[in-house]
Parts: sequence; structure tokens; C-alpha cells
Amino acid sequence: MSKKAVQIIVGAFLSSLAYSIVRYHVFEAVPSKDFALYVFNKCLGLSAFILLTINFGLGPAKALGADVPDPWLASRKELGIFSFMLVLAHLLCSVLTFGSGGYYAKFFVADGSLSAIGSWSMLLGVLSFVWLWIYNISFKTHQEGDEAFLKLISSKNSLILAGLLSAGHVTVMGFKGWMTPQNWAGGMPPITLVAFAVFLVGFIINLRGRR
Repeated sequence: MSKKAVQIIVGAFLSSLAYSIVRYHVFEAVPSKDFALYVFNKCLGLSAFILLTINFGLGPAKALGADVPDPWLASRKELGIFSFMLVLAHLLCSVLTFGSGGYYAKFFVADGSLSAIGSWSMLLGVLSFVWLWIYNISFKTHQEGDEAFLKLISSKNSLILAGLLSAGHVTVMGFKGWMTPQNWAGGMPPITLVAFAVFLVGFIINLRGRR
């Protein structure tokens, strides 16, 4: 792995980890026992969002005239692979903790079935993961017709759709909390809102800079 890719990954991960710990453990007083699969899982999700945005945004940003150094451009494949690993880890942690305790109470109704928020958030999350999985494996196949499929999966419309699925996942999950800043722990926005803000920047760059 290139030195620049390592620097970007470590920077995104540590900043996400610091934000998660300060907001949820320090200000929201989430018990330390819930770090491993609850707070750390938020770090995984946010750092994956950041790395994916950087990965898909570097090329379009350069096309728009931004001074993007060559080492950053050369690191995109490694960032894509590592971000997929983070998304997979986030998915597995979510499966392990989903439905346990009171942190995901809004995802369920009284009879124990999923609420509309829970259903839509999980569906959009799974669809965005499936797209990212297909995107990753599409670069490793060498069958006839791969070029057409690769062109389709990496097209502007396909990437925009994937971004909207991911944004929908965090929006459905956290939108109600976004509307009550007076309740934000320590005045810090929820992780879902931070992730959406990161997505929005990347979405605009891709919309304007990608052909």
C-alpha cells in the first residue's frame, strides 16, 4: 500500500474515531462497555463515508480544476478496497448489535417487528453495500463482456445512484435527530449528519466534474 494511501486512511479513521468517542462517550455518556460494537461501529461507518467520498471525488475534483496531487490520484484503488473493508465491518457489527438494548429502539414497534424507519434504513444500507461489492469485484473479472459491465457500473449515473442509496441510509436513520440541534450531545451533530454532509460535498463534486 502506498504511503499516501496509508496517510489518508489513518487520517480519516483517527478523526472519525476521535469524533465518535468525544460525542458519544464524553458528551452523551454512553457507557464504556458499548464502545466495541456501538461507538466503534459509528467510527467505521463515518470513516468509510469519508474514504469513499475521497476515492470517488478526486478525479472529478481534478476535472473541475482543483490541484489534486498525483499521489492522491494514484491511491484511489487502495482507498476503494479499504473503504469496502470498513463498510463490510460496519455491516457485520450492525448485524451483531441490531435489536439489542435501547440504542435501536426507533427501528422497532411494540410487537417487535421493524418500524418504517428500520425497514427503509436497512434496505438502503444493504443495497448500497451490494452495489459497492459489485463495483469492487467488477475490476477483478476477466470474462467476455466485462468492459461493457465495467463501463455501466462505473458510469456517472451508477455512482450517483450508489451515493443516493448511502445517503438515504443515514438520512432515514437520523433525520429526526438532525432537526433538534438543542438536543445534540455537546452541541456536536450526530454521526449520521456528519456522514451526510461529507456525502453532499462529494455528490456535488461528482455531479459537476464527472462525465
